Amino acid sequence: MQDVGYPVCTLGEAKNRSDLVIFWGCNPMHAHPRHMGRYSVFARGFFRERGRKDRTVVVVDPRKTDTAKLADLHLQVEPNRDYELISAMRAVLRGHELNVDKVAGIPVDTIYAVVEACKKVQYGQLFFGMGVTMSKGKHRIIDNAICLIQELNAYTKFGLMPMRGHYNVNGFNQVMSWLTGYPYAVDFSRGYPRYNPGETSTIDLLLRGEVDVMMNIASDPGAHFPQKAVECIARIPLISIEPHQTPTTELSNIVIPTAFTGVEVGGVAYRMDGVPLELKKVVEPPEG
Repeated sequence: MQDVGYPVCTLGEAKNRSDLVIFWGCNPMHAHPRHMGRYSVFARGFFRERGRKDRTVVVVDPRKTDTAKLADLHLQVEPNRDYELISAMRAVLRGHELNVDKVAGIPVDTIYAVVEACKKVQYGQLFFGMGVTMSKGKHRIIDNAICLIQELNAYTKFGLMPMRGHYNVNGFNQVMSWLTGYPYAVDFSRGYPRYNPGETSTIDLLLRGEVDVMMNIASDPGAHFPQKAVECIARIPLISIEPHQTPTTELSNIVIPTAFTGVEVGGVAYRMDGVPLELKKVVEPPEG
């Protein structure tokens, strides 16, 4: 985003306007069960009153997932070849010819057809998941995808959105961005914020053994971090601020249980599109 910008929109825009929905490297049928019904495929929008009948769905995924089975078109890209496919689509969009039969396992005629369809829609929406961010090329694939969306906006309206995972996972990125200008991997050791993913991100610091104490707030690295990083966490003092019992709290020297936001205490959570939602208290938390 900091290299090439970010053609962002809200889920409301996707619901009300999109007549083409692309899911790239994600499987919302399993990972985001209510997404398709509320915001993307089946939702009835202001300009899309018939829901699914008003929309074309394209899925780009190496596997034939349950989401792919629902799609009008499934581009079964070869693993770790997403960057090449996006580059081919950008080349076609700029009027270049592809002098090969296939790109990343996709026939060239299909690529031409998809690009032509993207140019003709009223509003298109690209949702991407970890299948893109964890492929070979990682954030450079996102750079390329953002450039593709920006170039499509010369022909029609198009938006881009990451399919965020757990509840309020976007919240920390939003808060750090407006506090420091950086979304994560922020280093304050020099007295001012520095940003260098791959060097100052949590897993890299743990793998290099540079951490001698860790505070974990409302996350579960014990279940999700690489084994070597978890081994480092187990060797150092660990403080967890967490309402659940998790693998991380089992490793912790100190556990501070908190109330549940939106149930036992009020607060704000950020949706995957960056929209803040005010959550109200419903019940009293347990004593202590």
